[in-house]
Amino acid sequence: MGLLLGSYFFFLPLTVMVLLISVAGALSWYERKAPVSGKQGFILYACVLFGVGYWLLDAGTNHGVDLPFHDGRREMTISGVVTAPVEHSPGRMTMIVAVESVVQDTASRQVRGNLRLTWRPCKVGNECEPDTNVFRGDRISVRARMRQPFGTRNPGGFDYGAYLRDHGIHAVATVRGPGRLQVQHPPVFAFSERAWWQIDRWRNQVRQAAISTLQQPARGLFLGMIVGEQNDISPDVRDDFMTTGTVHIISISGSHLGLLAFVSFLGVRGITRRMPARWLEKLSCVLTPKQLAVLVTIPMVVFYTLLSGAHVATVRSLLMILLYLFAVWIGHERQIVIALGIAALGTTLADPKALYDLSFQLSYVSVLAIALVFRWSKSDNGQDEIPQAVMVKLKHWGKQYALMTLAATVGTVPLVAYYFNQVAWLGLFANAVVVPLVGLLVVPLGLGASMIVLLGGLDHLPFGWVHQEIMNGLTSVVGMLAAIPGAEWHVASPSILTMAGFYLCFMVALLSRKRVLQVMSVSVLLFCLLWWVWSPRHVFEDDALRVTFLDVGQGDATVIELPGGDTILVDGGAAYERWDMGRMAVGPYLWDRGIRRLTHVIATHPQLDHVGGLSWIIENFEIDHYWSNGIRRTNRFYRQLRDALEKNGLVERIAREGEEMIKEGPCRLISLNPPLTENGSTLHEFRGPDLNNLSVVLSLTCGQHSILLTADAEVETLTRLISHPLVRSATVVKIPHHGAKSSLNRRWIQRLNAKTAVVSAGRRNRYGHPAQDVLQAYDHMNVYRTDSDGAIVLSANPDAGDSRIRRTRDRQPIPLELSNYSPGREWENVFRFWNIWVRNT
Repeated sequence: MGLLLGSYFFFLPLTVMVLLISVAGALSWYERKAPVSGKQGFILYACVLFGVGYWLLDAGTNHGVDLPFHDGRREMTISGVVTAPVEHSPGRMTMIVAVESVVQDTASRQVRGNLRLTWRPCKVGNECEPDTNVFRGDRISVRARMRQPFGTRNPGGFDYGAYLRDHGIHAVATVRGPGRLQVQHPPVFAFSERAWWQIDRWRNQVRQAAISTLQQPARGLFLGMIVGEQNDISPDVRDDFMTTGTVHIISISGSHLGLLAFVSFLGVRGITRRMPARWLEKLSCVLTPKQLAVLVTIPMVVFYTLLSGAHVATVRSLLMILLYLFAVWIGHERQIVIALGIAALGTTLADPKALYDLSFQLSYVSVLAIALVFRWSKSDNGQDEIPQAVMVKLKHWGKQYALMTLAATVGTVPLVAYYFNQVAWLGLFANAVVVPLVGLLVVPLGLGASMIVLLGGLDHLPFGWVHQEIMNGLTSVVGMLAAIPGAEWHVASPSILTMAGFYLCFMVALLSRKRVLQVMSVSVLLFCLLWWVWSPRHVFEDDALRVTFLDVGQGDATVIELPGGDTILVDGGAAYERWDMGRMAVGPYLWDRGIRRLTHVIATHPQLDHVGGLSWIIENFEIDHYWSNGIRRTNRFYRQLRDALEKNGLVERIAREGEEMIKEGPCRLISLNPPLTENGSTLHEFRGPDLNNLSVVLSLTCGQHSILLTADAEVETLTRLISHPLVRSATVVKIPHHGAKSSLNRRWIQRLNAKTAVVSAGRRNRYGHPAQDVLQAYDHMNVYRTDSDGAIVLSANPDAGDSRIRRTRDRQPIPLELSNYSPGREWENVFRFWNIWVRNT
């Protein structure tokens, strides 16, 4: 609680002080009621104050970062030490570098900060191995341009830049080409750096053996489950595991370490108990079978943790398992809740921000749910002994395993829904098949093969065909389960307030001894689950028309929600090797709005930054109609789009000038461009800016509101439309071509009567969009920018003349300076947090 309050102190200082006083009052009241003694109350309150102070102290240590940034193309020489396991992906390496010095214009200076450096040793589109190996502990020097990390900002969406900053990454950089890095290995007597360097080197040896032995998808799964590198797993395979609720299997987590510890412990204890009586008697003078099993299990889980790269989430799980094994050693293995609490305390002492880390939340919530369910089960049944008959014992363990799976799945439902917009109901059954297969077969065989590779210095995996067949079989099983109708069920992210209520009721249902409270709590739990699964549209909003200009970086994506319930998507942003805006931005926004079906999808013109993300949208949403300008291209992203259309049986309709594409109540959507040729079809041959000038330009008229969507139209098209009545009557205009100079037509701008303009562009994009000249030309309007404001939401009632425009930037709480404190600014933050907690916006 102290850490939680401390995390809000810089935003709500007065509120946190009031809450601290309230906690003191509540503890005093409890002392008078005798549930806790005065000494206990003092210790509890001291813990709360310590948590607040510890968070503030940790926040203070993060100051002093002074990395230089350049928005231009200038490079600098960066020197530092690799501080984390190097991540490998096809055609690239990614490393975290603690920067120590930079050289700019022959001037060298000492700096401090963490850099996420990506090295692509090959040309774009090619895959190759780097000419230099880099390991944790290496000292590197590279010429690169450091940039501040940034992401997209959409209502309730994921901000990659904020994620990196929260994890201590202050800058990002990318270098291309062989020989770009100068690497110096750590000296022999630098014991800590040298040890991590050797471990990373061993990991790379196992990785290279797997690459030379296995084919996809087995290779990606092996690297993910054994070495901890997930970047080689294909998106389709990952989606299947996500759909079936078994995605935790493909990344090393607490479940892997727990399964290994379980198999090792039971195996050693079982073998020991079957030793000859004389041997067992001599052994018992020194160790019990349980203690011997603990001694064998500990080095195995430690080896697995180191082989996986000892990432923070894995180390947390290792700490939890070591504490539990210690409890087994001293004969207190039933105190799992206490062991869990100690592990959580140790984790947050090492890193207070872990409180908000997804892996921390999933790991500890799932284990806590399992512990509470087992406690409830034993107290309810009144039996604690394990039966001895074989069939009865199997039935007993089957029941225990079913309870464990149910507890972990139900306990993590709110978190999975919040972070992934999904309810993985199939996990209740899929985990019963997948987890034993992985725990009893895949992980032990993989670790055994890795040890043989390291001890024998092999360049291939022993019994590679066995690993290939097992991994292929696992992929096939998960793929068949994912193909079950309704397996992939996406939902709106629940609000934080409802999640808190869910967990409160979950605790009451398991810990309360009053039947009435149990029934009421279970009823609330069922209602929450059903509501989240249903995820209805936002039917309680007063505004009937809603237009959202999403922040998709350097690209376009607009969602139109009409009064009658129809939803239109105009463009879907770009799709790159690692970032698909359809998957990362557009899809989650639609799910959060309760939208699973799109009436119309309109591709304004076939350029990557406009239609790249539509392929994923078409494959994951129900689409009624698809529109385009009819132009065909041979690019890879366009071929993927065509394949998605054919796979889903969609017929491409051509938007023609003057065509009324949609008519619903008071709303009409009309195409103003591209122009018709003499034979009534759109042009198919183009060159240079022709592709932009053939963009589908749309006019949305809804009652007293008119919105003009100009796509990438340039001067030629704007000149042709300069006198169009729907252009002049527009109340909101989308600035053409992301604010490029090629679309600056001052006569067209002067003819506009709109009071509001919106420009969609990526932060610090390489094109310099929007151009300063363009912004000055629109300075008589209220200009909103997705690069600086995040997503722009326009809502209005068609029958009223007023409209409301909200910026995602305005919804984010702002840290307050205590030296310039203002109660009004804190009150604004209260409303912002209220929207986040209650409305999830």
